[in-house]
Amino acid sequence: MLLLYVLWNVVLPIFLVAGMGALLHRTVRLDPQPLSRAVFYVFSPALAFTGLYTLHMDQKGLFKAIALAGMIALFMLAAGLLIARLGHYSRVHTSATLLTLLNSNTGNYGLPLNQFAFGPTGLQFAILFFVMNALLANSVGVYIASTGRADPLQALKNVLKTPLVYATLLALLANWQGWNVPAPVYKALHLSGQAAVPVLLVILGIQLSRLGGKIHWRDVLPVTGLKLIVGPILAWFLSGYLGMSGTFRAVAIVQSSMPTAVMSTVLSTEFDCEPEYVAEVVFVTTAVSVVTLTVLLSLLIG
Repeated sequence: MLLLYVLWNVVLPIFLVAGMGALLHRTVRLDPQPLSRAVFYVFSPALAFTGLYTLHMDQKGLFKAIALAGMIALFMLAAGLLIARLGHYSRVHTSATLLTLLNSNTGNYGLPLNQFAFGPTGLQFAILFFVMNALLANSVGVYIASTGRADPLQALKNVLKTPLVYATLLALLANWQGWNVPAPVYKALHLSGQAAVPVLLVILGIQLSRLGGKIHWRDVLPVTGLKLIVGPILAWFLSGYLGMSGTFRAVAIVQSSMPTAVMSTVLSTEFDCEPEYVAEVVFVTTAVSVVTLTVLLSLLIG
């Protein structure tokens, strides 16, 4: 019964909104680019700022979150390199595999999932992991997608161009120093941030509806297993080892168990890093996650 409750009340609403996005794309050819830019420049930074500004967490808790995200990212990259070596992958295919393992859908999918499952507190913690994943995607992810040809300095410049970075730094500084943001400014940011989650889900539906073609299961299955099975198990033990507990630990585990982000297809297309293969991984991991995340949330909630 708990599985059905989680599926009905937590997972299904996400895919219903995403389905609306897919339907809009197929009927009125809704262009995701203007929506993506609004999220990138306004809604996500506003959500990150308000979420982190009001987050009640000491520095020790923040360092635990960073440590968990870092260890899982390193494990995934090491596992990806091992798979590539055993499978005799080409350089480009190796980069594409590493990209799919590094970049998780902690935004479009993770934020609403944790909000539905754990309430406003869960959303605040989820924002923290979303920000860390976004920073990784815009730095290490860019370098990986460029198959080793990118200038590390250029990757750093890309990070510095991301509004989310500045929103994160300002929010953490304001939080730690106890600054009072003027009420009109905070209300404007809060209102803008509330638009992020539904718009992200619409974008997710549009982008998933554009994916298709044959699935190369031999290459997709190892990545799917790592992301959706090994990832949760690793996060479960590491979060306990780091002393996490309660909602904080539950959100950390869920955000570490997300499927590959659609953003990976954007990066792979930009740097010609096997975008078709990356799109296959995004589609399969997202579809399978309906089962894996339902089971995981049932364990965490129960």
